[in-house]
Amino acid sequence: MTTTSQPRPLRADAQRNHDRIVIAAGEAFAELGLEVSMEEIARRAGVGPATLYRRFSSKQALLRAIFEAGLAKLEPTLAAAEAHDDAWEGLLAGMSALLDAQAANMALVQVLAAAGQLTLLKDELRARVFEPLGALFARAQASGQVRADLDPKELHLLIRMVSCTTEQDDAGASRANWRRYLTLLADALRTPTPTRLPPA
Repeated sequence: MTTTSQPRPLRADAQRNHDRIVIAAGEAFAELGLEVSMEEIARRAGVGPATLYRRFSSKQALLRAIFEAGLAKLEPTLAAAEAHDDAWEGLLAGMSALLDAQAANMALVQVLAAAGQLTLLKDELRARVFEPLGALFARAQASGQVRADLDPKELHLLIRMVSCTTEQDDAGASRANWRRYLTLLADALRTPTPTRLPPA
């Protein structure tokens, strides 16, 4: 009989080191970009370089762990949105949670993109984030709450449009401009009759 072994959970002290390293790495990448050294990350985490390399052999492994930690934090909110009785309210809650996470971690998102990680992780992003949101979008359409001339597959483009409005001030803090533009997008999604532009 073949059995599938699950990874052993980390000991409490190892888990604390893991979490401290991931948090410190996220802050270091956001502040200093990909050029930050592994030694600097270890120093910020309060661990020795050997401990860091034992857990994470490369910056790419650290970026993957940061991505995973961010998704793990976001997924319960997406699950609650997906379970909402009102598909439209659930869709808005899910989109807001995703955009809030992107705005709060804009520098990290840029580092992930620069490292090519977002491209590598696009299938996982689709399965864990955009498929649940797409299902909510389809439910809202079926209930007549969202205009019918849109495809749920376009949702990631619509979210990208709003995320582009996120700006950072001189201190690097993200502004909440996206909230205004999400409101405008929500109004457009619920427009019963599509606006038809005059021919060019």
